[in-house]
Amino acid sequence: MRDEALIHFHLGRRISAGLLLPHNGGAAPELISEAAPWLDKSDPGRCVVGFCAAHPDLVGDVVAPPPDGWQNWRFVQWDDWFGRINGVFLVDLASLKVTQYPLYSCAPQVVRCDLSGLPRRLVPVEEWLDR
Repeated sequence: MRDEALIHFHLGRRISAGLLLPHNGGAAPELISEAAPWLDKSDPGRCVVGFCAAHPDLVGDVVAPPPDGWQNWRFVQWDDWFGRINGVFLVDLASLKVTQYPLYSCAPQVVRCDLSGLPRRLVPVEEWLDR
């Protein structure tokens, strides 16, 4: 079985492109936690860049953000968007909560994820990539 997951970061109505994890999708909460120092609490797009900087070998692709109206989606819509093993992880930057819409479920689950690294001094992504 493929261990895939999709991660989106959002702040209000703004949502990032999705990060496809083709492997280790079940570890998404831990990977998000590890990336916390590289995330930007005020910018979903910078979070995508920060996550990629923290885990350059784990991101298989970056996909388009969901269409308008995603805020009201329930399990069925998220399953239609990305119906794979670990489903979609939504990182709410306002509350720092991570919600998972997993395959084989009918309700979202708030997953444990340590984002206490926010807001710490963020590592400039450009500087980190030069190392």
